[in-house]
Amino acid sequence: MASTTLSKPRRPAPPVVHARPAQEHARLVGWAIAVGALVTVGLWFRHGGLTNVNGPGANAVAAGQLTALVGTYAILVQILFMSRIAWLERAVGLDHLAVWHRWLGFATVWLITGHVVFTTMGYAEAAKVTLWYQTRDFISHYPDVLMAWVGFLLLLAVAVTSVRIARRKLQRETWYFIHLYAYLAIALSFAHQIAVGNDLANDRAGRIWWIAVYALVFGSILAWRVVVPIRLNARHRLRVHAVRREAPGVVSIIVSGKRLDRIGADPGQFFLWRFLTPDLWWKTHPFSLSAAPTRDFLRITVKDLGDGSKQLQRIRPGTRVFAEGPYGTFTNARRSRRGTLLVAGGIGITPLRAMLDAFRPADDVVLLYRVARPEDAVFGAELESFAKSSNVRVHIITGTEIGNDQTDLLSIPALKRGVPDIRDRDCFVCGPPPLIAAMRRRLEKLGVPRAHIHFERFEL
Repeated sequence: MASTTLSKPRRPAPPVVHARPAQEHARLVGWAIAVGALVTVGLWFRHGGLTNVNGPGANAVAAGQLTALVGTYAILVQILFMSRIAWLERAVGLDHLAVWHRWLGFATVWLITGHVVFTTMGYAEAAKVTLWYQTRDFISHYPDVLMAWVGFLLLLAVAVTSVRIARRKLQRETWYFIHLYAYLAIALSFAHQIAVGNDLANDRAGRIWWIAVYALVFGSILAWRVVVPIRLNARHRLRVHAVRREAPGVVSIIVSGKRLDRIGADPGQFFLWRFLTPDLWWKTHPFSLSAAPTRDFLRITVKDLGDGSKQLQRIRPGTRVFAEGPYGTFTNARRSRRGTLLVAGGIGITPLRAMLDAFRPADDVVLLYRVARPEDAVFGAELESFAKSSNVRVHIITGTEIGNDQTDLLSIPALKRGVPDIRDRDCFVCGPPPLIAAMRRRLEKLGVPRAHIHFERFEL
């Protein structure tokens, strides 16, 4: 393996026994969501189901009712995934919840679209009119349906801007503000559900169920996205203490505060940061800690990627900071094996650098750090200090090729030579998406079980 080696192989470490069964937690969450969906459908059957509608168009109207109920339930679950409930986020991971949120969102759009289409078809068939005439009749003579149509169009706007091609063309903050219209869509749909929904109007059990679901979702949003962050920032009073240049286009921002060793963050986790200046207060940035918290300081390290991160290169000491978190399951708590392999690409070194603070002297750690040029390496002096310890091997690997599994400097043959016991290690990978994808593929080919390949996305 072509690299700059900063230490020699060390003795193996004893087994680690504090792994977290994240996949098991994800399955439990999935089962809970499925049970809720079954309750939703079961209540529809309980208060009549198909017997509530008859005559021409009955089947279409029934399909419209079911898709409406399941679609409403799905959008509430979708929002619950991103309400940042601490125990749910710690069990599954905010990045995985974001993926679930995304795909459930597209399913929701199809379900609500099905409700609109099926219901209109059913009523048009019963009245023996065209779909266009029935749609105009709904909008002109049913105020609650007009509100529901507005909510439906808002939901479509959110869905369209969430497609990857469209999202790449939008700034994160623009996309986020468009996304907020989903809450208005839900409010308008709730008014429609109150006006015509049999579950709320005619069934006491259904009414209790839906009120409980709405209360859980919006109570969670209020608690975890408003009350908890305000309380955290009031307690710790964060400010920018200093800004330090680490490499070309890379700075570390040291944040000061009160009792930061009690902020509850593990090395490897991240916060959502707001820097309260006139230009930046409305922008959130997901940055990992680049060192373990101390009593007085937190540290994040930021690369100029041409977006809001460029302005952070010049942030002034004394600037007030508002943080939400900590989030993420990319921590030592996921380890269950004797040795650990850390693979970093570019600025992806930040959470792995923080994790180095959490290893014990007996742990066996290998760090492979990929950068384009030697001068791009961040934390050079700190990594050299770790390399002089008895349990950490550090390899700084230069080059830009990622795609070829056989010739890349992080290729399968290179990994076999450099880390011969790789299949017996927990492997943590952080860096650009192409690097993560390539390393996941190579590690699996080398025999590392998927449960021992750990990575984290930041597409929030």
